Amino acid sequence: MAAASSLFRFIIIVIFTSLVSSNELLSRKKRYLVFPEGSSLSIAICMTAQTGITPGEIFTEGINWGISYELPNDTKPFKELLDKPKEVMQRRHRRELYTKIETIMRSMGYNGRDCVLRALCEASRLKPKGESLVDEILRIVFRYPEYNIGDEGSQVQYNTPAKKRIKFKEECCELFPGCPFSLIDLALGYYSTFNHFDL
Repeated sequence: MAAASSLFRFIIIVIFTSLVSSNELLSRKKRYLVFPEGSSLSIAICMTAQTGITPGEIFTEGINWGISYELPNDTKPFKELLDKPKEVMQRRHRRELYTKIETIMRSMGYNGRDCVLRALCEASRLKPKGESLVDEILRIVFRYPEYNIGDEGSQVQYNTPAKKRIKFKEECCELFPGCPFSLIDLALGYYSTFNHFDL
């Protein structure tokens, strides 16, 4: 029994001294989150308002918008993007979102480009700290930095609305007349007749 105990101590001492004396750094490859093929993230915005056409107001009108993003299933594109600044990546995602909003607005018969540019312009008038969660989300999504980062090519057009509003002191609806309504005001519920009733 004593021999087994001393053999165990000897093995522990050898392992410990080899670990302490070794200056070799152990490393492991970076791990990435990968989703199965065909995975997507869907976001739906649903707005409902009472119609007010009946005394009991049992009928409602609903407007639903949905956006779907494909989730990554390959890590190779991310390795080359790790060298880019965080601001460049955020702008790329915002540009993709703005392009999708433009497509939605165009399919509804509106000038999608003017509606997005008007929303970017109007976001510059939102208060620094949102009054509500929706206000804060809109401020973050439609706040586009006023300075250029590196070589953005033709995508610079998205950072001009706030500059135009500050420079010319005009209203956004006058700067972008191709969009008859405000996406920001629509999302905040200012077009809802329910908000105009005196309770």
